[in-house]
Amino acid sequence: MNVSSYVYGTSFYHKLDIRPKLFFTLLFSVISFLASSWPGLIIVFFLPAVIMVFSVGWRESWRCYSRLVPLFVMILLLSPLQDRGGVPLAVFNGFVLVTREGAGSVLRIISRLGGISGALMLLLLTERNEDIIKGLRACHLPYNAALSASMILRFIPYLGLLFSEIRDSMSLRLKEGRRGYPILPSITALAVASIKMIPDTASALEERGFGRSGKIAREPLKRPRCYFIQWLIGAIILFSLFIVG
Repeated sequence: MNVSSYVYGTSFYHKLDIRPKLFFTLLFSVISFLASSWPGLIIVFFLPAVIMVFSVGWRESWRCYSRLVPLFVMILLLSPLQDRGGVPLAVFNGFVLVTREGAGSVLRIISRLGGISGALMLLLLTERNEDIIKGLRACHLPYNAALSASMILRFIPYLGLLFSEIRDSMSLRLKEGRRGYPILPSITALAVASIKMIPDTASALEERGFGRSGKIAREPLKRPRCYFIQWLIGAIILFSLFIVG
């Protein structure tokens, strides 16, 4: 079972210290919800994607974002039907399908979801699991909480990869000429596989000291070169995004 999505690299984002990186990821997620202007929402969606391309390359970036495409499609299809008040953009036999306000609401949801997901994926692609735990511990988070948060973040991309493999295997079982995949059996298979992973995950957590009584010493992190400059660059980017948004 592989729950690590780390991709080796020598990019600028790889070389950043984990503490400024966690700070950037957290505040970027918060500012994503505060952004309301269209320039701010565009930056929210594309900034993590651009950094990811320069950090891990086009292929790995597309592999990550392609998992979000089905979710974006569902939002595009279903959300406009729930908000039909306002200026109509698409009408079928007198029934309003899409309004300007509904389309704007959908695009805001997609931009925020894509931005937050991209920032989290960027963190997981450029940091090892143990480094994330050390960074969370350096922020005075209890060891058990830091370990749990790290494991949860690692399982998000793994479950996405597992679902894509199940989806492909389900599509191969369809009759010749048919396209797509059965949604309910695929989700059921993913749920069963997730439940089967519980004992292995619990054993891994116990081996790492989860649930032990007594304090676990916090391993000190050394400050790299240009440490304060890293904090300053992250703060400037986030402040600029806050002003634009």
